[in-house]
Amino acid sequence: MRRLLRTPRLAARFTIDGAMVLLLVSSLGFRATGREAHEWIGVLFCVLLALHTIWNWGWYKNLFAGTYSARRAVGTITNLALVAVMAALCVCGVLNSRHIFGFSRFIDGDGVRQIHSLAAYWGLILVGIHAGLHWDIIMVAARKAFGGNGTRKSAALPLRVLAIVIAGLGMWASYERDMASKLFLGFSFDFWNPDWPLVFFYACNLAIMGMYAFVAHYALKILQQLSRRQSLTTGKESVSSPLQQGEEHEHIF
Repeated sequence: MRRLLRTPRLAARFTIDGAMVLLLVSSLGFRATGREAHEWIGVLFCVLLALHTIWNWGWYKNLFAGTYSARRAVGTITNLALVAVMAALCVCGVLNSRHIFGFSRFIDGDGVRQIHSLAAYWGLILVGIHAGLHWDIIMVAARKAFGGNGTRKSAALPLRVLAIVIAGLGMWASYERDMASKLFLGFSFDFWNPDWPLVFFYACNLAIMGMYAFVAHYALKILQQLSRRQSLTTGKESVSSPLQQGEEHEHIF
């Protein structure tokens, strides 16, 4: 947290990350936006993804530095999976482009489209997990970036209630949208009930991401509590737990 300073640059980073989330969710509404707008949304997403990668290059440089705790290992595996998924998403998007790059006329589009769709939905899940694993750091840094004191707790209870509501909506939306098929090469046709408002479609996709963030965040909290209790019962309070060791080399990726 010593590296997180209240600067315009930090605020810009959070703005770009938030824009990436909105663009990723917007890209799932292919039938609402149309193909050309979908491609421009994808191009903008890839540009912001490149900026995100450049700003977090320190994570790559420290990949083999320090010790690996259980928390750092889980975070690293999640990040590497996210890198692979986002690379597949962008590359397949370019290859499948008809309006901007025009590559689709030269390749067999069915396989590329399937990989592109698969990467998009796995990206939704992994972004949620990634955010959940870093949620405490993200919230403190966001308050510092946008002028808060970084320690406000008055809104904790209503925010937790909101998180539970979002997770519940995410569970329902995962079932309603048949996410299992979309994630495991099943039937990926993106059906949406035309009687429901389009904004609800995007809200459901955000809620699915939020559900995985909720699960990752509170699973990490539970593991940390169990680790602390184990340390207390063994009389090793002064020794950092396996979940905490090696975190000095963990950055917000």
